[in-house]
Amino acid sequence: MTEKIYRVAIIGTGRMGGLIEDELSVNQFSSPYGHFSAYAAIEQTQVVAVANRGKARLKRFVERFGVTNAYLDYRDMIEKEKPDIVSVTTPSFARAEPIIFAAEHGVRGIYAEKGLCASLEEADRIVAACKKNNVAFNWGAMRRHHDGYIRMRDAIADGEIGEPRYAIMYTYTDLIKHHPHTLDLVSMLLGDAKPSWVEGRLVESQGTRSQPNYEPDKHAFVPPSGEEIADPMVDFFRVGYSNGAEGMFVPIPGRFDIDVHGTEGRAFAWDNGQVFCVRRGTRGESTLEEKLIKPTGESPTVCTIRNIIREMETGERTTGNIDVTMLSVEVQFGLAHSHLQDGARVSLPLTDRHLYIPGG
Repeated sequence: MTEKIYRVAIIGTGRMGGLIEDELSVNQFSSPYGHFSAYAAIEQTQVVAVANRGKARLKRFVERFGVTNAYLDYRDMIEKEKPDIVSVTTPSFARAEPIIFAAEHGVRGIYAEKGLCASLEEADRIVAACKKNNVAFNWGAMRRHHDGYIRMRDAIADGEIGEPRYAIMYTYTDLIKHHPHTLDLVSMLLGDAKPSWVEGRLVESQGTRSQPNYEPDKHAFVPPSGEEIADPMVDFFRVGYSNGAEGMFVPIPGRFDIDVHGTEGRAFAWDNGQVFCVRRGTRGESTLEEKLIKPTGESPTVCTIRNIIREMETGERTTGNIDVTMLSVEVQFGLAHSHLQDGARVSLPLTDRHLYIPGG
């Protein structure tokens, strides 16, 4: 029996759409990394069209990958090409409407980059559209689909470090575009319990680099002059989860490390997934056990897409489905509210769904 080929369309022809591939080593575990190259690596998928709001980047993408169907309006593309799967790799402030339009116009699977959108009001509309139309959804927090982190999660869930109490995440980045990587990873390793509260601060100044300002009359963070993105950098913050565990996020530039501390040991992943280790016992004990994890299999981007196809074919929800995605989205906007309240602890979910943060 011939295997079904799923028609794919990509909205957004920038780095994550596919051009990032030219920046990476072909031998690293994460390759293929961009959406186009990942679809090309999967026999069941074929990119049939791409869309972008700007002509120059669209032209560069078409010439780089040899795509013949190119559109300046994603609505025209979806209505004419009738794709099964759509990737949305636009900036997050321009992501909600394409996701909702795709969900409401027959698209069965959506792979959206992160952050999800620019407000919780937009996020709620995305959730409603995906659920009403039974869309298989994943977003671009790809460590959830990385073999090393999956095996680390499974070891924690199997009790190899006892009961997990604290996850300490070390990185320094912006709130909307890149902190979904940390928030989703911590959530995953702590069992995807619902976040109950968040407290912390955003960075208000960074040397000569201008940070976005909050304007109360607009209830929005506004971009620095001449820019369209207002994505504040994040200082230290904490998140409490309904299972009693806690995440601590430490702003150290140049690192992507995580340590999960349990009642009987710890698990850690250092150097952005280069080192994975599960250690049972504590220093000084004679029965210290240590297990190293070496990732195998396909790249996280490929696995993310296969996860969408699995739901489309079997009905089994993706591991990064829209409900799981919202766990991190709630924290993002909760953290901004905490900052606006001088770092006070904010309960989740938020009642205010209208704070606007136009991230990248």
